[in-house]
Amino acid sequence: MGLMPKKLSRLKHKFRYYGLFIPLKKNGLFFLLFLALTILILRSQTYSDDSFIKPFFELFAWVGGVFIALIIGLGLLYTLACWIYLLANKKQVTVNLNVGLEDGQKGQVGKVPVQVAVSKIWMPLMGYIKVRLVFKDGELSGPVILNTFSKGWKELLPKEGQANLWLTDRQQYGINGFVISCEDFLQFFRFSMSLDFKKAFYISPLKNDIPVEELKPTKSQEDVEKVKTTKRVEGDYLNYKDFESGDDVRRIVWKIFAKNKELVVRIPEIINPYASHVALYSSFYNIISGDLNGNYSKGILNFYKDIIYNICLSLEKSDRKVQFNLDQPLMNGIVVEKRDELAYKLSCANWQKELAASELQVPKSEAVICVSSLIPAEDLEEVINKGKVNLFVVRVSKYLNDQNLFNWKNLFIRRDQKGEINKLKWLFSKTRRRIRQNEKRIEELVSNNNFKGQVI
Repeated sequence: MGLMPKKLSRLKHKFRYYGLFIPLKKNGLFFLLFLALTILILRSQTYSDDSFIKPFFELFAWVGGVFIALIIGLGLLYTLACWIYLLANKKQVTVNLNVGLEDGQKGQVGKVPVQVAVSKIWMPLMGYIKVRLVFKDGELSGPVILNTFSKGWKELLPKEGQANLWLTDRQQYGINGFVISCEDFLQFFRFSMSLDFKKAFYISPLKNDIPVEELKPTKSQEDVEKVKTTKRVEGDYLNYKDFESGDDVRRIVWKIFAKNKELVVRIPEIINPYASHVALYSSFYNIISGDLNGNYSKGILNFYKDIIYNICLSLEKSDRKVQFNLDQPLMNGIVVEKRDELAYKLSCANWQKELAASELQVPKSEAVICVSSLIPAEDLEEVINKGKVNLFVVRVSKYLNDQNLFNWKNLFIRRDQKGEINKLKWLFSKTRRRIRQNEKRIEELVSNNNFKGQVI
């Protein structure tokens, strides 16, 4: 079931890609249809041979036809010449891509500025040179129009252009090449050429303030990095021990003595400047949503990544050293600094159906598991019953509720540049009902006393 939408998406990308190599654009097609309709209407008009209107009408039609043919022909021939020159110099053509990213590989969700410079290219007479990025999955970016000349070149100045591209998915973007198109000034014709190019970057999740309940710290597994302020943690044994000589009598627990006639003392808190270790495990297990690559699943995935990202940031604000773990292998190709590892790992994550949250190998001390409400309630129950592990359960329906479903102005929008979804279709979808039913069962589970964690 999930393969069909994916195949349709690929087919859509291919159709759009190969459509760029069709010489006649929609404007030209509409003009031809309008011209043919006009000629048919005019030919249906009958004039007698001695009518004084007929000579003027024929002269007007002849002059108008010649003028239109010259205008269109001039644009067509000059654009065709630019395209032929581009093809002839394809091996010498160089494209300089400058994406407005942090460190050249990390971007923020939303408008990402892109600058493109192309050498060995002629600009069509009053026409356009448009460059589109071809992403790894076959999707095309919006056009970047080359409309300025670079400085410092002595021969055939390369053309530059800038545009803001909407990149809304918190994921890795791989660029496989460009499609360079020459268009006439009337935008009737388009001649395109593909060019290989390799570049990879990723989009980081958004930062938001998410209230995270205080976690009771234990001693760090590895004393590697000190925190700014020391933490009070539990001792190495239980909370109490038998009274021995030298123990402070003020720490004797008299309630226990009155009950069991045994002298025990409370173990003092230990000051440990290394008590900052938190192992956070994220589960992207999802069998509730049928299509893992559909618009709804992508939108929910972006929302889920934002929540996990901000949970980690909140823990780090409390002087914790977070060790982030994914339930899937990382993509190779981008080397990031240590401070960007969290955002990069999240950009690699996708929904998966192989490894359940209950199958994660999680230590019982100072561990956190983040799960979404797309996992079965039975799997969550098994995680809860396993032991004392802090759980964060993210209700993904909150994202869909925030889409303002009954905003009639945008009700029928599918996906615009800002990542909108088809809200009306979602209202009647089976996936929406399954998510609602599963979240009701999860609410019953978390109301149990065995649950230790937080629902977001």
